[in-house]
Amino acid sequence: MDAQGIKQDSEAKDQEIASLRKKVLELESQLVEAQKLIQKHLMEVNEVDVLKMKSADTLTKAKSVIFENTKMIKNQELQIGALHQQVESLRDVVRITKDLLEIRNLEVDQLESKIHCMEEKYKAEKERQDLMHQKLEQMIRHNGELKREYEAQLCLFQALRSRYNERELAKGVVDALREDIQIDKKKQIEQKKSPVDEQSKTDVKPKINPIEIVTNTDTNVNSVEVEKKMK
Repeated sequence: MDAQGIKQDSEAKDQEIASLRKKVLELESQLVEAQKLIQKHLMEVNEVDVLKMKSADTLTKAKSVIFENTKMIKNQELQIGALHQQVESLRDVVRITKDLLEIRNLEVDQLESKIHCMEEKYKAEKERQDLMHQKLEQMIRHNGELKREYEAQLCLFQALRSRYNERELAKGVVDALREDIQIDKKKQIEQKKSPVDEQSKTDVKPKINPIEIVTNTDTNVNSVEVEKKMK
């Protein structure tokens, strides 16, 4: 029994050793797997660190990009605000321009109406001037005979006036001759009363025949009438 017990004990120990060896092998394999997992984990940690660094760089770059974009957006907003102001200013300019155009159109309409009125007045004045010109031509044609008659009457009047002046002149000469004759008669009477003096004889004026003066004036008037008839 002791031998069987020892054998059983040895078999049990062998089995235990085999199981332990098996466990050791399993543990070794698990250790290898664990080491692999650790290496993999370390690699993953390194990758994570690299990713973190990359993420940090990307985040920094993203922040800078966001800052630049924000700055650009603000500038664009300012530009948009300035453009809005320009648009409002342009709208005001357009509105003012429209008002000025309306005023200009009104002025143009008024000017056109004035021009139309002036044209109508010009036409009426032209028609009136044409009518007056026609009437004037008719008056000139009708007054031709009156003008010739007037010229004839004027020539006759001038001839009569010159004849009247000549008669007045002859009348004055006749009056002067009469006075001279009376003076001569008085001197002759005085000479009969007093002795004759040679010096008094020299003072006697020459006698003028009034008949010759009158005949001369008549011949002048007749010559004027002859010239009128010749004209």
